[in-house]
Amino acid sequence: MHFIHNLIAISTATWYNIYTMFNYTFGNIDFSHKIDTPTSPSEEYLKHMHTFMEILYFVQGDVEYTVESETRTLQPGDVVLIAPGKYHFATVDLNSNPYERYVLKFPEILAPDYLKNNLLSHSPFFPDTESYAHFFRDLDNYADNFTREELNSIFTADLTKLLVYMNRAANTGKQKTNAFIEKIINHINNHITEEITLEKLANDLIYSKSYISNEFKKYMKIPVMQYVRSKKIMFAHTLIMNGMKKCEAAETLGFTNYSTFFRAYQKVLKTSPFPEQVSN
Repeated sequence: MHFIHNLIAISTATWYNIYTMFNYTFGNIDFSHKIDTPTSPSEEYLKHMHTFMEILYFVQGDVEYTVESETRTLQPGDVVLIAPGKYHFATVDLNSNPYERYVLKFPEILAPDYLKNNLLSHSPFFPDTESYAHFFRDLDNYADNFTREELNSIFTADLTKLLVYMNRAANTGKQKTNAFIEKIINHINNHITEEITLEKLANDLIYSKSYISNEFKKYMKIPVMQYVRSKKIMFAHTLIMNGMKKCEAAETLGFTNYSTFFRAYQKVLKTSPFPEQVSN
């Protein structure tokens, strides 16, 4: 079995070596322990959004992490919870220390609704992890001593316990929030089914087109209209997964031509607009 990564890749950095302590992929979960070291300097990592949930546990390194409008300089023991459809990236200095982290990727369905709703109402950054950091450290031992089928049961059970502990310790932390970028993102999310143009954003937010364009790209490392298109495709994917017909989802998100929607969907999610299939 394999985990299907529906991932929007904005740009890719290739100037580092990734050493995988373990990488467990089975069915619809993907858990790994990674350490990155440089072959030459790199400032930015993959900038993307995806359709699954992700938990990152930070072990060491010199890393600034951005999730939408919030940025935090990660400290050892920090946890980052990334919701589906949230644009995120790491700015990493590998010249000072290796970048070590645990990465847990899993579908929303594995998170009980009450936990998912509570956790996603908080900041994505969870700095107070002392009570549950052992969950991540135990993963290496599990990976070495259990079969793939046993690991699937253990990891799934521990994931639920981890989410419970995170929910109890939920804290906003000390991350930086860019109020202007947050305002733009909130406006886009609130009007995602409407036509969104740079001119309309400028009129609605009462800022010049050039200011919005320049500030958004400077902070988010992506053009604002590319972000809008990606967000629309992510929302369309959610509608399709919830049973809406593909042509209806395309029309809901403002695509007047289905072939244009189909090509955009394939470009953004690297797959055609059909429900995810998990295969053996």
